[in-house]
Amino acid sequence: MTVAHTNWQAEPDRVVIPCREYGSIDVSPEDVLGPDGRLVLAPQVLDTHVKADFHKGRLRLAAKGYSGLIPLTDRIVIQVRPRFPLRNLTHMVAICGYDPSMLPALRDYQETDQWGEWLFDVMADGFLAALDTIGLNGLHRTYHRRVAAGSYPHGRINTTMTVLRYASRGINHKAEYSWFERTADNAVNRCLKSAVLGLHHRYVDAPRREGVRKRIARLAEAMRLLQDVTQESLPSSLADPQVRGSVPLPETRAYYRPALALAVAILTKQGVSLDADKGSIIMPTMLVKTEDLFEEFVRVSLQEALSSYPTLSVLNGNEEPGRTRLYEDLTDTEKAVLPGHEEPRLSGKQPDASPDIVFRMDDGTHPLIADVKYSNVTGYADRSEVEQVVLYGHRYRSPVAMTIHPRRAGSKKGLHVAGRIGSTIVAQYRVDLGAIDLDAEMREMAERISALITSQHPSPSPASTEPLSPA
Repeated sequence: MTVAHTNWQAEPDRVVIPCREYGSIDVSPEDVLGPDGRLVLAPQVLDTHVKADFHKGRLRLAAKGYSGLIPLTDRIVIQVRPRFPLRNLTHMVAICGYDPSMLPALRDYQETDQWGEWLFDVMADGFLAALDTIGLNGLHRTYHRRVAAGSYPHGRINTTMTVLRYASRGINHKAEYSWFERTADNAVNRCLKSAVLGLHHRYVDAPRREGVRKRIARLAEAMRLLQDVTQESLPSSLADPQVRGSVPLPETRAYYRPALALAVAILTKQGVSLDADKGSIIMPTMLVKTEDLFEEFVRVSLQEALSSYPTLSVLNGNEEPGRTRLYEDLTDTEKAVLPGHEEPRLSGKQPDASPDIVFRMDDGTHPLIADVKYSNVTGYADRSEVEQVVLYGHRYRSPVAMTIHPRRAGSKKGLHVAGRIGSTIVAQYRVDLGAIDLDAEMREMAERISALITSQHPSPSPASTEPLSPA
């Protein structure tokens, strides 16, 4: 079974089953089991997007940490919603430049005026898939009237013009004639060619990352398909009523519509919404691992909101320069008082201390260490989460260790301080991802964190008592 390049959402017999991230999928075993008792799920879905196990002797399917519409079988689609209230998934993806994962099955998306560079690859792949369909079914051709004059006419002789231009002047061996020529050089195909050329120029100049070479080869094939179509200096074909969709294409060429919608979106830099369920643009299914997106969104938002603070840097602790080794070397004095122990040191790679967010002052100190956790909290954070972030806090000698969570429905957002563990204050922040103005929510978070840092970070010198403040 394959779902490649199949628009399963457009099929009338498809069933859409809603569920939550990490939640159970309400489906009967007979809908997902074949005659031999094996699961008949769509390719790439099992273990990556859906988990299967047994509960009380019955087969149970559960969604994993990806949000979006996922084809489960050739008849059933699951619509996985984020486990927390979330108003604008598209905005979060655009802010982070996050690359959604893709499935080959096609689905409908609603167009928007917000363009993001992250869309280029998925739009290009959807457009190339739609062009493959056109290549299999044939180009749209139209009849254009041609006019010529000569001694060997064909088609229809234009009597009036022949008399006026030739017979009246005694030229009896020449006539004007016209005929209709069937051609692929029409506005619809010129629009497609403009999009193909635009994508080709982009990928030829792009760094050679994964997928670029393959896309260039497929775009070259598309240019051969459209070789008899005129290349536009400007995409004037966008004004054509058939391209815009105000005039329908012939029923036999209905398969052109997905390619045209994507060509227009690419040429006009029109984005798509990950939040809406339906729309007119058909592309490969995009799925978002919300846990990873939440972490990146929090970090990028704090970096942007605190960029005006000249003495403070917001770093990613999972990579340099924010990451550090978990263990510090002992001094010679410390080694001298230890009992005999094995040298060289323990085998294996030394682990890193890698908190999700590292706040670093220009004097090299770390006033706050934070880990972003996509977990449910209404009170104290889970002990394992606290133990991890407090360990990081001790390693960075930070006075404050914080866990950051999405706000659960019914719980209070904002800053919460749990207490102290040794010399480290343990705090938690709950972000309201369902806020009407998500950017304002993140700015408020940055302000509360900067105030917390100011309250705990010691002055750079005894003579200085200036609080942390923007430039």
